[in-house]
Amino acid sequence: MNEIKLLDGAMGTQLMQAGLELPLPIWSGDINITHPDHIQNVHESYLKAGSDILTTNTFRTTPRAYLNHGFSLDNAMKRSRKSLYKAVQLAKEVSNINTVIAGSIAPLEDCYEPNLFPGVTYAKKEFNELSNWLQDAGVDIIIFETMGSWPEIKSAILSTDDVQISRWISMILKDGKKLLDGTDLSKVLNNLLDYKIDMILLNCNPCNITNEALDIITKYWSKSWGVYPNIGTSIPSKEGIIEEKLSIDNFKEEINNCINAGASVVGACCGSNPYYINALRGLIDLHTKQ
Repeated sequence: MNEIKLLDGAMGTQLMQAGLELPLPIWSGDINITHPDHIQNVHESYLKAGSDILTTNTFRTTPRAYLNHGFSLDNAMKRSRKSLYKAVQLAKEVSNINTVIAGSIAPLEDCYEPNLFPGVTYAKKEFNELSNWLQDAGVDIIIFETMGSWPEIKSAILSTDDVQISRWISMILKDGKKLLDGTDLSKVLNNLLDYKIDMILLNCNPCNITNEALDIITKYWSKSWGVYPNIGTSIPSKEGIIEEKLSIDNFKEEINNCINAGASVVGACCGSNPYYINALRGLIDLHTKQ
């Protein structure tokens, strides 16, 4: 069996439980600067739970997010860059020699509304800038997360050919056969094979949609792949609220199906916590012993 790596879990959920406010559209983007100890505490909790990969809190550390939050262009550039570099520093400071640091880049506008994609011209510039910042800050891989628009995914790929580190693409789905924007998943996977992408993943989908997509992934994707669903029975609200959650045991069963299908990276997204991640650690260890 291939080695299975364990991703961490949700960041926003943990910050909200700690009493911090995460206002849209900037979400947790400025917490790296205002409450760095909270970010480190979350990273440490996932490391103790058994995570092999820590994801930087850079989902919303973008100039666009700060502009949308009311900052001037100059201040948005300065503040976003400062927060991004600080996020990478915070993850690296708590990591060990074996920890992989994944630099997160999200859709430029709203991950649940692919129709808000600002267009290829803006996307190529902004994705190139963010990826180079992350590479310079010292991440091991760049992971484009919760990507539900094929034009945006393609823009992200084409604009980051110059980076020297591994690139992963993680997608959010409308159902088991289509991206959130309606593009056929099979066509997306076929197209992605033409590019230097080392891993594709599915994230922020409910487990039932994730499992519905496994047949397509195993049929159309010949490289490594992984999953980190949310723990709810549906997509969370924009504020990260999940009405109905799977139990840890039920979530573990769903992830076990993915491992049996060939997933080499697993983890959890919205709503999760270190208890869910620790349960997956035990699951992976069981598979490793077999």
